Amino acid sequence: MFLMEIADRFVEYIHDLHYRDLPVRVVEAAKKVVLDTLASMIAGTSAPGIDILVSLGRQWGGSPESTAIGFGEKLPAPQAVMINGAAGRARDIDEVHDGAVLHSAVSVVPVCLGVAEWAGAKSGDDFLTAVVAGVEVIVRLGLSLHQSPNVTGISSTWQMGTFGACAAAGKLLGLNKEQMRNALGIAYTQTAGNQQAIIEGTMMVRVQQGLTAKSGLLSAIFAQRGMDGPRAPFQGKFGYFPVYHRNEYDPAKITSGLGKSFEIENCSLKPFPCCKAIHSSISSMLKIKARTGITADELEQVKARVNQAAYNLTCHPVESKRKPSSIPDAQFSLPYTLAVAIRRGDVFIQDYDENAIRNKLFLDTAQKVEPVVDAEIEKRAGRRIGPAILEVRTKDGRIFTEGTDSVKGDPQNPMTFEEVEEKFRKCKAFSARELSDEKLSKAVHLVKHLEKAPDVSLVPELLH
Repeated sequence: MFLMEIADRFVEYIHDLHYRDLPVRVVEAAKKVVLDTLASMIAGTSAPGIDILVSLGRQWGGSPESTAIGFGEKLPAPQAVMINGAAGRARDIDEVHDGAVLHSAVSVVPVCLGVAEWAGAKSGDDFLTAVVAGVEVIVRLGLSLHQSPNVTGISSTWQMGTFGACAAAGKLLGLNKEQMRNALGIAYTQTAGNQQAIIEGTMMVRVQQGLTAKSGLLSAIFAQRGMDGPRAPFQGKFGYFPVYHRNEYDPAKITSGLGKSFEIENCSLKPFPCCKAIHSSISSMLKIKARTGITADELEQVKARVNQAAYNLTCHPVESKRKPSSIPDAQFSLPYTLAVAIRRGDVFIQDYDENAIRNKLFLDTAQKVEPVVDAEIEKRAGRRIGPAILEVRTKDGRIFTEGTDSVKGDPQNPMTFEEVEEKFRKCKAFSARELSDEKLSKAVHLVKHLEKAPDVSLVPELLH
């Protein structure tokens, strides 16, 4: 007998969710997440590796179905979704859910954009509903785990992202319950991803994100065309949780309140283009710099106190993290990023290119950063993306201490829509192709009033 509670609940939830069920605050949160993800995608178009995916898409050709955002052409929907998903993650400035310890929207929004163009005439309210549904599936799966992916090495972002991308695509394609059940089963057969690419700092961090989105879309398409899939993808004998997590999870966190509470409200939007586990440390450093006026040349040591998950992901091995070997490695380096923060008084995309990560001033300052696991922070944060405490010691013996629990963009310290728009405009400078201010303004206006849009395909048309 199959244990079908989670699969059944998801099928019912995805099928029965309607725009009218979404509170206004959820709709507003979803629109900010959509705009934020578009900003991340635009910035990522010029990132290394994305050009390879675009070149392959052009070489392979095919039906012009969906737009590769920022590249001015249409490709088969799965190819466009893969490119847009990879670009959305490439700069590591996309949304993250601190409690679930994963990125969710970057698996969902590119898929919904691809479907909106390929399947045609998808309204803004349907689009937002699909985004909310996809994010909910990913986040609830992530929240259920007993251990952080940064401890187990099993990627929640990519694996659970496949299920969420499938859910969003299935919702927007109008799959019936039987098709949706099959789609989730098919998604399980494509679930993949681990943290090895992250700790080695390879391009596959961003490429795997694109593959996740593509796999989710294909799962929904296969089911729509009549393919069947495993009936117990989550709790069967060789289902997702027994195989990948040794059944170390809490199913109640997946199903309790499903359809009544919405985790998209608890997503964090990132002001800095690096691993979210570093953000509290950046914020603490910037506060100290603003309060004291100290410079990097005055530093003797920076002791960064973090939880175990943050240490594993961004500080180990510390010798190599002080001298990142690649751009993805730098994006996951607490020592390097804190060096940038004290040197520049800010951290943004230009600080993660080949010239920046070889900058002797940054690298020399990174040598002064000493990250440690703090028992009290570990106790408070556990598997979550947690707070950080910095202790800065100067050469003349002064000591400054600062802690940060809630970074700008967190649910407790949210960005306004206007602040997300400002981030979008900053990201525009890194687009592979020049985007006019007029088109960008129209795209922002369209997203701000997305629930009234009769056809969401207007969005990628403005950003091509």
